[in-house]
Amino acid sequence: MRLEYMPLPPPQNIEAYPVYINNELQRIARFIGGISEVHETGMFLATSGATMALSTTPTTITAYDTVRVDEEGMTASHSAGTITFLSDSKYTLTFSANIKRHGGGSSAAIIGVFLDGTLISGTHHTLDFNGSSYIPISFSSNGAVNAGQVITVKMSLASGTTDVTFDTIDLNVTGKAIDV
Repeated sequence: MRLEYMPLPPPQNIEAYPVYINNELQRIARFIGGISEVHETGMFLATSGATMALSTTPTTITAYDTVRVDEEGMTASHSAGTITFLSDSKYTLTFSANIKRHGGGSSAAIIGVFLDGTLISGTHHTLDFNGSSYIPISFSSNGAVNAGQVITVKMSLASGTTDVTFDTIDLNVTGKAIDV
């Protein structure tokens, strides 16, 4: 996508020029700020061992315990597992975790990215538990959101119920405003 600044037509009378120039300078400043501004936030698990109950219903992962200090342009709530966008944005989300299933055995878990509670097409990933060892998973997702929309990462089981423990978990979102 190519962004381009186009000035508005100048006024017909000379007295209106100071207001016109001031308005155009403000438009230019917003344009430049929109091109260069990058928003970033995320959350992670600082202390390993967070446990979560799973069933066949997708549940928001809330095993994080820390929000990144570089939060800007978005708000993050580790206790709710949410990232809320403050402006229309294009974003890149990266997620990584080490997860183990309690009680051993084998089963499949599904992890996906949700926008306002709806699974974003093409973002679900399957994790096959086999035994009680930690299994790594990592993925990234790109998209566009409107101001006020909320992204969550949810997890469910293909069948049954169990608890899982996170040894590590990290969610990072980088966004670029598209309100220009």
